[in-house]
Amino acid sequence: MPVQSLTRGCIHTWNAILYAFVLLLVIAPPQVSALELAAEQSGTQPPSSSNPSDASQASSNGGLFGGTAELENGVKTVGAEAGVAKSGTQQGQQKSEFAIAPLPLLNPSIGNGMGGTVLYLTPLDSNPATPTSVFAIAGFGTGTGSWLVGLGTKLYLKNDQYRITAGYGGASLKYNYYGIGSDAGEQGLAIPFSQRSRAFVIEPMMRVFRRWYVGPRYHWISNDVTLNQDKLQDQFGGSLPPDFVNKLPVALPSGLNLSTAALGLRVKRDTSDDEFYPHSGSVLDVKVDFFDSAVGGQISYQDIEITYNQYFSLGRKNVLATHVSSCLATNGAPFFDICLLGYSKDLRGYPIGRYRDDRMLAGQAEFRRELFWRLGAVAFFGVGEVGNTFKDFNTSNLIPGGGVGLRYKVTKKNHLNLRADYAWGKNSRAFYMSVGEAF
Repeated sequence: MPVQSLTRGCIHTWNAILYAFVLLLVIAPPQVSALELAAEQSGTQPPSSSNPSDASQASSNGGLFGGTAELENGVKTVGAEAGVAKSGTQQGQQKSEFAIAPLPLLNPSIGNGMGGTVLYLTPLDSNPATPTSVFAIAGFGTGTGSWLVGLGTKLYLKNDQYRITAGYGGASLKYNYYGIGSDAGEQGLAIPFSQRSRAFVIEPMMRVFRRWYVGPRYHWISNDVTLNQDKLQDQFGGSLPPDFVNKLPVALPSGLNLSTAALGLRVKRDTSDDEFYPHSGSVLDVKVDFFDSAVGGQISYQDIEITYNQYFSLGRKNVLATHVSSCLATNGAPFFDICLLGYSKDLRGYPIGRYRDDRMLAGQAEFRRELFWRLGAVAFFGVGEVGNTFKDFNTSNLIPGGGVGLRYKVTKKNHLNLRADYAWGKNSRAFYMSVGEAF
C-alpha cells in the first residue's frame, strides 16, 4: 500500500490522518487504509514470493525517497547516493536502513505542498524471508493551510507469523464538501470545510493458514469540523450575510464535532510477489469495523470494506494490475465515514469525496511498463459509482476516470517508484504525485 491516495476522512478522517501519514512514509488502511519494507530484491529480475515458506524475501509497506548509501561495518561507504544509509547485520542478507526523505505533495483535495518522513527499517527476525519492520515519523503542509504530523510502526515478527501495525497522528485539513449522493457530485457545488482531527490505530494480525492473516483492529478518531470562513467569504463576494447558513449551496451535514471509535476485524490473503511493485499474485483485504460508545466513541454504526487486487506479468517489463473494491456504511455513519470515490486506488480524476454515499463500487485497471534506466510509464482506466443502497446502482450513473503517468524508481534494492499521474474524469481533471503505486 503505497503512498498517496489521500484522505478518506478528511474526508474519511481515519485515512486523512493515518493514511495520509502513511502516505508520506509508506502506508496502510486504509484502506486507508493504509492509510501500508525493505526485503532485499534483485534490481533487474521480477521479485520473488513473499510466502514465509519460500526461501525468498518480500517487502512490506514502506517507502524511501532517494538512493542508497551502503555502509560496510559502519565505516566504509559504498555506492553512495542521497538519502539513505544501510548497515549490515548478522541476519543473512537483511540490513537496517535509515532514511530522511523530502516529498512533494500534489493532491486535488487538499492542495499542493511539501512533506517529509524519517524512516528506520530494521529486521526483527533472524529468518531472511521475514519482511523488514519499519518505524516512521512523517508530516506535510500545503498551500491551503492543511497540515499533518504522525508517527507509526509496522512490525513483522516470528517468521512473519505476526504482524502489528500502530500509529498516532494529528491534522488540520481544508477541503470541499459536495454533499451526499451521486446527484450532488454531478452538480459540483461545494462548501469549504476546515477539519482538525486526531487519530490512533492498532492492528495486530496472525497468520492462520498459508497466506491468510486475521486479527482485531481498533481505531479512535476525534473530529472538529467547521466552515472555512475565509473561503466562504470569497463565495459570498467578500462578506457573509447574517443568514448565510440558509444560503449555502450544500446543506450542512450532522456530526461536525464528533469522536468515533471502532473495534473491528481484518482478514487478508496476500499472494503477491512484491509489496511495492507486484508482477503476479493477488491481494484480498476485508475490513469490518463496529463503531460504538462502548469502545470510546459517541455514536454507533458499522463500516465494511472489501478490496481485491490481481497482478498479471506480461513479460519481464510489463505488468497488468487490476483492482476492484466495495464499501458499505450503515445508517448513522457520519459524513466523513461513509463511502467515497476519488482514492487513487479506486478511481483517479476527481477530488476525494466529491462522490460519497452509504454504498460504493469501483474497478480500475492499469498497464505498467518499465522503460529504461529507472523510468517507467503507465496507462489506467476505471469506473465507479456511489448510492444509498446497492439497488440504486445502474450503468447510467457510472463515473469514468482514466489517464497516464510516469514512474521513477527511487531505490535500488526495492522497486519503489515516485509516481506522477494525470487523470481525466467526467468534467474533472486531477494531477497526482506520490511515492508507491496506486494499488
